Amino acid sequence: MVDSEKKTILSFFAHPDDELGAIGTLANHASRGDNVVMCWATYGELTTLLPELSIDEVKKERKKHAQDIANIVGANHIKILDFGDSMVQNTRDQRIQVGKLYVEEKPDAVITWGFNNPHPDHRYTGFLALDGIKMARINKIMETDTPHRKNIKLLSYFEKGNGFPIKYVNLNKDSMEKAKEAAHYYGDIYEWKNVDSWAVDRRRTYGMESNTKYAEKFNIRFDFEKPSNYIF
Repeated sequence: MVDSEKKTILSFFAHPDDELGAIGTLANHASRGDNVVMCWATYGELTTLLPELSIDEVKKERKKHAQDIANIVGANHIKILDFGDSMVQNTRDQRIQVGKLYVEEKPDAVITWGFNNPHPDHRYTGFLALDGIKMARINKIMETDTPHRKNIKLLSYFEKGNGFPIKYVNLNKDSMEKAKEAAHYYGDIYEWKNVDSWAVDRRRTYGMESNTKYAEKFNIRFDFEKPSNYIF
């Protein structure tokens, strides 16, 4: 792949470990030579899984987790916006910050949470990912002469019954192994049980749905395509 063909893929989730459902997809793009950026809206500093640490210590630890996962994926770099755990609210200020993230990173595609997730931080992160697309296009808000007006494909974790188109991403052996490695990384820290089962079974199910061995499944929430004369 030549540089002019490289794409920039941005994952944008609420807390470190939210990205586990997209590891294979991100690894696919990293191994292809695309730019992969992993971003979180918060440090997830209110987690109950590290009770012996202060909030500042949790932030430091979870940033390390984020970087370690990015290393497994082969991502170019990470960012944490620090909106505050439980304080992701899709305010204008937060939308502007996400817009500036897009202006800086210039993503071709963004992977995020669905809009119907019961966790408010997850749900609002999904809305921020969408609303940031518009903010990034407006130079007066972004305070730049070079806003990001490229058409961004927005994908979210699959949610049943929402009516949005489905996108399957097939995983090869290497990307599947990285998905399992990332799951075990967190599993070892948090003492999660049955890691292999939940890391593999859903991807195997999605693979069966898409006529491959393993896959990850998303909804396409936004994808503006220019009109053409033909279907293909």
